[in-house]
Amino acid sequence: MADVFVSYASEDRARVRPLAEALQSRGFNLWWDRSLAAGQDYAATIERELKSAKAVIVVWTQSSALSTFVRDEAGRARDDGRLVPVLLDPVEIPLGFGAFQAEDFTRWNGGANAAQMQILDEALRAKIEGRDADGSAIARKRRKLMTRVRLVSILTVIALVVGIAVGGRYLLNPPQQHQVTEADLRAELLRLLAEGRLTPEQAIQLAQILESGSLGTQQASLEAPSSAAPGASADVAASRSAGAETASISEAEFDTTARDTYRRAFLALAQHPAAEVRLAVAQMAVPASRDGAMQTMWAYAQAHPEDPLRDDIYLLCGSVGEANDNPLGQRALEQATSLAPRDPAVWRMLSRSYQRTDRSGEAQAAALVSQGVEAQNQGQAAEAEQALQQALPNLSAPELRAPVVSELGSIAEERGDYTSASARFAQAYQLREQTAEQTPNSAAAQVIAADAQQLVRALDRSGRTREACERLRQAQEQHDVAAPDQETLDRCQTVLRTPLRNRVELAPALREQRAVEPAPVQETAPAQRAVVRPAPTP
Repeated sequence: MADVFVSYASEDRARVRPLAEALQSRGFNLWWDRSLAAGQDYAATIERELKSAKAVIVVWTQSSALSTFVRDEAGRARDDGRLVPVLLDPVEIPLGFGAFQAEDFTRWNGGANAAQMQILDEALRAKIEGRDADGSAIARKRRKLMTRVRLVSILTVIALVVGIAVGGRYLLNPPQQHQVTEADLRAELLRLLAEGRLTPEQAIQLAQILESGSLGTQQASLEAPSSAAPGASADVAASRSAGAETASISEAEFDTTARDTYRRAFLALAQHPAAEVRLAVAQMAVPASRDGAMQTMWAYAQAHPEDPLRDDIYLLCGSVGEANDNPLGQRALEQATSLAPRDPAVWRMLSRSYQRTDRSGEAQAAALVSQGVEAQNQGQAAEAEQALQQALPNLSAPELRAPVVSELGSIAEERGDYTSASARFAQAYQLREQTAEQTPNSAAAQVIAADAQQLVRALDRSGRTREACERLRQAQEQHDVAAPDQETLDRCQTVLRTPLRNRVELAPALREQRAVEPAPVQETAPAQRAVVRPAPTP
């Protein structure tokens, strides 16, 4: 049995992992649900570990504050005097728990020796040893922490401004010599403030730094990347018709797409909980350290498949790598197609990458996919389906075919054609399994659960409920896939008596998709009724 039990919302699993790993590195014996072995009874194991733990960390976030399970676990820990609350988001703690001091980890840098961890360490050891915490020691560490937080806040703002102003504007295809001045940084500061990226307090602090000349008025020069490879001409005209015989991406179109993608991914990753990722993001803007930083981010993404910002890591590596002719850029973009299949920018940049490496058929196919998903996002289902079907024959790699096939399944599902949808989802599921078997850490392995749940729902709605339940059983055994909803789980367990684990959780990839209501279908049997796609769970 573990000394420390960690209670959190399942949506926050990737955010909780660094906390769990840091505590383990400090010698704590802790349990969180990633410790579950295959085949264990989920509810019974949690009940046993919660009851035996000497300290219970409750991680409060936007999601956990709304979770009945987390509040129930927190209530038991509170009543037994074992509660140690931690804040990952600046949320209002649920009624009944506000009287307990929650350690603020909203600005934690991910380090095991950070001041926040030292405070949490003392609180946990006091619970485990059955004594009162050393209040004076905690107060000293908390004062030290607040001083550091103020400094880190200023430095983070500077990194954001410099990284976006320099990287976003000049890193991607910069001129041979460009002078970056204080005026550039000031303009970027005003833009960030106007967009709400900075608080007025942060903006004032940074403005004072700029006025004092702490950043200096020295001008920084950036080297231009090597010239584009033969065949990547700026004169290539991009067809905007999904039905055209040829489709391509111009250099100007790529430049705009890559710059926008870089800016988007940078803003997300500059606030990543892992310090190594934040450092690598900053190093991206320096030519001498760029390749090493990309390798660091690639290795992190491979080692942390459940990180919710994994797609942004691939997008940053893809946009910067492709702009600077680094082969890792193309590999990153290929991974991003699984995690962000409906992002036209991903396919657009990948098309340019294939053009540059003389893979014309795949370049044309990727350009068509970018047009197709753009039409799909705008509700133009017929145009989207035409473009995706036209692109499919030229996509030979399973990891690229799978997201396209899955999107064709979604289009069929939206019009109520569940027979066609189930066939498409079955094909996508098979392609993902093939890719995951060859490359276990690939992005394809991360979205297998989504394909399985889509397949189960489509089979159920097409009247093949028994087959749907059998598919769910196989997916649970092979990939630990949860049931997509309680109704499906109940039907499989009670009506068909299919042995399934009592676990309901919509796959993250499906939660993030925009909710789309399928076309009305004439109800002929309970298994064939029209069902609205579930909205994202809290």
